[in-house]
Order: sequence, then C-alpha cells, then structure tokens
Amino acid sequence: MIIELFGPPGVGKTTLARALAARLSERGRDVKLVLSYRPAEHPLTSPEGSSRPRTPAALRRLVRPMIESFAAAGHSADPGAAHATAELMRLLAPANIIWSLRLRQYVLRLSRNRRAAELAADIVVFDQGFVQAVYTLALLARVTETEQIALALDAVPEPDLLVELNAPLQVLEARLTERRRRQGRLERLFDLDMRTNLGSVWIFDEMRELLRAQKRPVICATSTDRRSLGDCVEKVREIIVRYRGNALARADKEWDGIG
Repeated sequence: MIIELFGPPGVGKTTLARALAARLSERGRDVKLVLSYRPAEHPLTSPEGSSRPRTPAALRRLVRPMIESFAAAGHSADPGAAHATAELMRLLAPANIIWSLRLRQYVLRLSRNRRAAELAADIVVFDQGFVQAVYTLALLARVTETEQIALALDAVPEPDLLVELNAPLQVLEARLTERRRRQGRLERLFDLDMRTNLGSVWIFDEMRELLRAQKRPVICATSTDRRSLGDCVEKVREIIVRYRGNALARADKEWDGIG
C-alpha cells in the first residue's frame, strides 16, 4: 500500500510521515518510510555539542542526490513512473535550467525509490511523492492554467491513499521563518522565498479538486500542534486499517470465487 503526503512548504509533511510510520509500526505493520528531508533536518545530523564533525547542510544538499542516485542504480524504476518523469518535465518544465535539472533528477530518484519501496514493505509512506512533485513543477513553471496541472496529475502513478496536510497561513509563515533562521546562507539559495511559497497555496486548492474529480482517495487533515498531529495520525491509521480490511475481504471473495 502506497501512501503519499502533500501540502504547502512548512506544513509538517515529514513530521506527520514519521509519526504515522511509527504508529503503524507500533501496531505491528511492516512499514517503509521514504523521506525527502532537508539536509539541516537530516535525522543523523550530529547533536549540538558533539565532537563529531558536521558536514555543512548546503554541501549535503549537493552531494545527497548523487549518493541516492548511485544507491538506486541497482533498482529498476517502474516503467509507468519512468514515463511519468518524461511526461512531467514535458508538461511543466521550469524555465530555470538549474531547477529543471534538479527536479528531473529528483523525479527519477522518486520513481526508483517507489519501486524499491513497493518490494520492501507492506505499507510505504512518502512524506513527498509524485503529487507534491507536480506542485513544485507547476510553481516553478509558473503555470496558470488548471488544464496543465490536470494533465500532469493524469501522468503520475497513483498511490493507494493521498493525505493532504494544511495549516493556516500564519502558521506556515511562522514555520518557514523558523526554518530559514536555522539555515545557513548557502543553503537558503536552494529554497524559494517565503512570498513565493505562501503565494502558491492556490495550487493545492486546484489539485485537491482535480484529484477528487479523478476519484482518487484523498484525506484532508490539519496539523498546527502536537494534539492535532496526534489526531491526524490516528485518523489516517484508522482509514488504512479499514482500507486493508476491505482489500483482504475483496481478495478472500475473489479467492472463494476461483475455488
């Protein structure tokens, strides 16, 4: 079962993905977590005061894609996902050549990670998947027509469940401000400015309606604090349990019919 999270920058996708994977694991589920963390948020970053030398976040951001590309080289990409990469870049190619190269590499790695994860666990949670990639490409390509976004969503592989995470603009602004405060000067060059990020929320409104029109399973959740985060995790977990139960019931029924 593939689960993708999507939502505006700073909304807490990685935090929710980690919490959800932990809760599912506690309940005995076989879970694979695929994160698109920022280097400054790397889970293995040395703690403050540690004598272990820390690699600058900006350098990790440059090196990490190359390391992951080599690591993924042994895994074949899903043919549908590979096709989606080419189709996405055709439909929503960023005008900036550097962003275009970075995102092409990102989507290719995403397709390989998806294929590898499907073979590794019963449930796979992506904090950012293909729907989030459509948002980023639409933003950087300065798309203003819903039709282009719809075509891009049609091109990407469908997960079993989509979770849209949202929060009030003032919460997003506060979180992005804190994120920027923690970043070094060079790492900031890899991120879009706050005005661009906050001004792009309308894209998620469009995508939500398009996804619903395509009959894709989308859960909408709000996370502003620890309590709402816990509520989100439990809500999604319950839906997963129901989904798995229905899937098993359908499989049993089909098997009985075959027998």
